[in-house]
Amino acid sequence: MRITTKGLWRWFLVSGCVGVGVALVLLATATRHIVSPTVLLILWPSSIAGIADPSSVSDKIMVTAFEFGGNFLLYGVIGGLIGVGFRQRPNGATPTTR
Repeated sequence: MRITTKGLWRWFLVSGCVGVGVALVLLATATRHIVSPTVLLILWPSSIAGIADPSSVSDKIMVTAFEFGGNFLLYGVIGGLIGVGFRQRPNGATPTTR
């Protein structure tokens, strides 16, 4: 079974952008409402890096990049795996062309 990476990048990028969107929504809702730490860590696990409490601007930028980049990678990998699942066809079936 051969899996090409032709469309998997799209799965990765779209899913990664969804992950950044989820992080932004959680960041916005956490400022106005109380979000359960369990929900926060399930949907945005790299937010645990925010505990570091950086003091300088460059440190804050690094922690923010790690938090959002980590969520992008996590959701992107999960989306890529879902894309691999959709690309596999049972019993060697091939798509029909017109």
